[in-house]
Amino acid sequence: MPIVWGCVGRGDARPKVFVIACKRCKRHILAGAETFPTDNIRVDCPLCGEKRRYRPTEVFLGEPSTLLGEQNKMDMERIRVNRRRRGMD
Repeated sequence: MPIVWGCVGRGDARPKVFVIACKRCKRHILAGAETFPTDNIRVDCPLCGEKRRYRPTEVFLGEPSTLLGEQNKMDMERIRVNRRRRGMD
């Protein structure tokens, strides 16, 4: 997914990607689009599990919720624990 860098303030550059606001949990999640969508897209929220369609007008450049990073960390830890239990690590 391409990342667009936007400058805010004095040299504070933060990556911007296409995101949507989940209609259930209201968190910003990745839209899964590499370019701005022209048709409706279907997105599954990794935080609350909501599966919905979103119009192109609901997609915007922004930052994903910080909870997505926490979710990824928890998933990676769960994978490590499962590998240790199986003797794979």
